[in-house]
Amino acid sequence: MASKICSLKVKYTLIKIFTISSFLCLSLNNSYAGGDAGTYAPTLTYWGNSARTLGMAGAFSGVADDASAGYYNPAGLVQLNTQELTMMHSIVFAGTGASMEMLTYGRPTSATSGFAATIMHFYVGGMDQVGVGGGATFSDREVAVLLTYSMRFVGPVWIGLNGKVYSHQMSAMNGLGYGADLGLFAFPEKTVSFGLAVQNAWKPKIKLVEEAFEFPVTTRFGLSLKAFRGLIMCGELVWPEYRSPTFGFGMEYRPIQMFYLRGGINSGALAAGVGLWHDMKRFEVRLDYAWMLPYQTSGMYGAGHNISLNLAFGGYRAKALCPTVAFSPTSPSEGKNVVWIYFDINPRTKVEKWQVLIKDEAGTVVRKIGAWGEPPYRVSWDGKDDNALIVPDGRYYYQLTVIEQGGRKWGYEGFLSAMYTVGPAGTVVIKSKGESPDYIQEERRQKSSVPGKQRGKTYKR
Repeated sequence: MASKICSLKVKYTLIKIFTISSFLCLSLNNSYAGGDAGTYAPTLTYWGNSARTLGMAGAFSGVADDASAGYYNPAGLVQLNTQELTMMHSIVFAGTGASMEMLTYGRPTSATSGFAATIMHFYVGGMDQVGVGGGATFSDREVAVLLTYSMRFVGPVWIGLNGKVYSHQMSAMNGLGYGADLGLFAFPEKTVSFGLAVQNAWKPKIKLVEEAFEFPVTTRFGLSLKAFRGLIMCGELVWPEYRSPTFGFGMEYRPIQMFYLRGGINSGALAAGVGLWHDMKRFEVRLDYAWMLPYQTSGMYGAGHNISLNLAFGGYRAKALCPTVAFSPTSPSEGKNVVWIYFDINPRTKVEKWQVLIKDEAGTVVRKIGAWGEPPYRVSWDGKDDNALIVPDGRYYYQLTVIEQGGRKWGYEGFLSAMYTVGPAGTVVIKSKGESPDYIQEERRQKSSVPGKQRGKTYKR
């Protein structure tokens, strides 16, 4: 009799923790839509593994262009050019004690395939234990490991597979399950791209006491539009098994190279985020923050705060570097009258065409440098436009474009150099009206490289 009562208490506690866990996660993304209840193990279906994706309200299966694609759509890893390492910490809801940590590593394994590994850790502590006196509490811990592989299927269509291991520890009980996801991605290089992911296609099952809990099959369909340079808009449909489909929308805008703005909304949360990017030459670093307000909880839970750090290095790339801060096209010193642009290009396939555009501060193109075939190690600019005329003094920028065989395009831009012209040094002094012309004095200094020659003269009139 005692064991039966204990079993009933444990089952009641299980139901309670599953409800808490589901509500904490699902209410941020498609929870309780149309009166539907939550589902088990939502961390594998309704969350995310970077602050960038959460800042877009999780509408990412149609974008999937970084290492976090392994979570949203495994087929999207085809777009990963560099190795990426992403670390994230989340305060799921302020004041609940629920937190989440993520670690993701992704890399391109060949010109037509990619690999990623993700570790997720979800924790809720300090919950009252049902049926036990003395203020006893327990904790809930969920850990998942995802291994992702993607490859070209046919033409502009790519496929991906996620294998995952899920562990659930609640108080003294433990459960372990295995599963898999499938993904499809189409037209990754076009203005419009499509993503389709079937999460838990092979359903993991967790048994903590007597009954085994099965993960629901969840279908994600995403559509992304690269509206214009720096702006991505994306829509997402999420359809879990036994529940009604829900929708979400997200966007990302990059007004300048180092800054991102993000926002989104779904049936459970309103999201906003920012990102800072910096090129450290050998690697790139991006710091992202996402704020998520669970508006459907009617103020029951506070906003979520998510911060992640992304490092990108190695892999395929097309970059340029100009170490010269300033130069003068009229300088008599050889080497100081031109500016050099050094290339760091490692494409997936052979280069078909390359081009460098030199722009002024207003964005006007003053010079085009380029050719068909493989690019050289470096190119120089002499401060002249396409008509061989010296351009005005000021700050100039470059934009590198590399096109591979097959049409894949690479782009990179940055500060080139400040340019100034060198003329004869001197001063002109003009006295007030009525004074003798002898007081008008012009001084010119002429430099000479001949040893012993007088370096300057003063002329008087």
